[in-house]
Amino acid sequence: MAVQGEEHARADAVRNRAALLDAAADVLAVAPHSSLAEVATRAGLGRATLYRHFENREALRAAIRAEALSRAATALADADLLECDTREGIRRAAAVLVPLGVRFRILLSEGADTDEDFLAARNEALAPLWGVLARGVETGDLPTSANTAWLGLVLAGTLMAAVRAAGAGLIDSAEAGDLVADAFVSGFGAS
Repeated sequence: MAVQGEEHARADAVRNRAALLDAAADVLAVAPHSSLAEVATRAGLGRATLYRHFENREALRAAIRAEALSRAATALADADLLECDTREGIRRAAAVLVPLGVRFRILLSEGADTDEDFLAARNEALAPLWGVLARGVETGDLPTSANTAWLGLVLAGTLMAAVRAAGAGLIDSAEAGDLVADAFVSGFGAS
């Protein structure tokens, strides 16, 4: 019986951690300076439970960053970007990344994009999308004189703008894929 009790305790811990991360993403996206007590309350858990999982605010933010990148990598893998053309690849990527960005928009306000470790992990998670850009340059869908890394920065900026616009209700996240692909490919597409 002790083994079942331990499994139940581990399952509870996994559930509690997920609930805390979801609550933190919700609370901090709306009010970045909210207290950890507010996060725990939103998760339906006590502060002690929060501190068992995350020793401080920075540990919680690091976990949010890791969760966001993990979900982005999974979403891009599921979007099957290997066989599609440039516009469709960007559309598919934006269609899955913008809603995730809205969910984890706290990352935009906390300056994660200046952290070298985060940027390296982000580039790894977004590798399938960078592959779409490289193929776009190779096929002439994007300027052959363009540096793929620069195109990636421009696309990342466009995606961040779409996340901010969707978060503010200016665009529907369901339409973000087409909006981003149209803006990017029309702006850089072969003339």
